[in-house]
Amino acid sequence: MNKLVITLMLIGLSLSTYAQKSFDRFEDMKDVTSLVMNQKMFKLLGKMDLDSNDPEMKNYIDMVNSLEDIKLFSTKNANAAKAMKAEFSSYKASEKLEQLMSVKDDGKNVNFYYKPGKSDDFVSEFLMFIDGETNDDDTVLIKITGNIDLKEIGKIANSINFKGSDELKNVKVN
Repeated sequence: MNKLVITLMLIGLSLSTYAQKSFDRFEDMKDVTSLVMNQKMFKLLGKMDLDSNDPEMKNYIDMVNSLEDIKLFSTKNANAAKAMKAEFSSYKASEKLEQLMSVKDDGKNVNFYYKPGKSDDFVSEFLMFIDGETNDDDTVLIKITGNIDLKEIGKIANSINFKGSDELKNVKVN
């Protein structure tokens, strides 16, 4: 019985480690451009002396403080693109992410997935994948975690200047 409990604990630990370390291998991969921002960076941005009397700026600060991390990866390299696609497919299945929407435009397939949050308007994780493996476009993977208001995704896109982030503006909320 003790062996069974220990085995189950080890499996659970390895799965949680996989979830936390997902996509990290792309940070140092040759031919992959990456941008990784963590909660410390967001807290620093939230503490900056910005005009907090401005309601729009206050909303922006609240949005930044609700984020845990943003990971963005982009490549034109076919092997790296194939690895990103495989990791994306495996991750969305293992984490049981739900599809928010998909867009096929001008030869690009853009997929948006999420993990539900505290209410219908919020998600705890947002994942976007642009499949550029079959053409000359970049393959892009964006993962955002935190307490994310879906209405704010467009503002996040405006805050970061990275290939593929402009696709975040296409997220539609009911």
